[in-house]
Amino acid sequence: MTTTTDSSDAVATTLDAAAKLLPVPGYINGDMYGEWYIPASPALLRALAQLAVAQGADELAARLEDFSHPLCMEPLDDVLTPGTTPQQWCGTPVEKEGASCGKHTPERAAELGRCSWARSADEWVGPADRRICRGTPVPGDDRCAVHAAYCKAVKRNKKVCNRINCTVPQHREASAVTGR
Repeated sequence: MTTTTDSSDAVATTLDAAAKLLPVPGYINGDMYGEWYIPASPALLRALAQLAVAQGADELAARLEDFSHPLCMEPLDDVLTPGTTPQQWCGTPVEKEGASCGKHTPERAAELGRCSWARSADEWVGPADRRICRGTPVPGDDRCAVHAAYCKAVKRNKKVCNRINCTVPQHREASAVTGR
């Protein structure tokens, strides 16, 4: 461990290291953006934010304070291929870790030019499963080529069917009426 006799050097070194904090991929390959994380505890980030304020680095303090709370980690890059690191992030504070903000939900996907598919409420759905599909909708549909085959029919229990190539006659009729 390197030690310095000057506390201002130590503060500067700490702040330099804090300025380099970035989201990193989680468990397997980083394609599940809800699993990305900032490799520092919230307590450390808040302490660093206080240190930054004391040193007059208000912009860095605000960034560290934001990082100490759960954030919408929706990548904002126009093109994002598996295995690549996004260059831009939403960063809007959210209530739960892994959740997306109000701007990045499947219900608002069409406004962003993205596929509007969402998992069925019958399945276990965690916050990361509510992420927007990154695919571009196929012409004449609101879903990408991968998700266009999922049934859009709303069942009596008010849940979307979401079966791939659904064969229920009433669902097929409903899909024909909606133009799918």
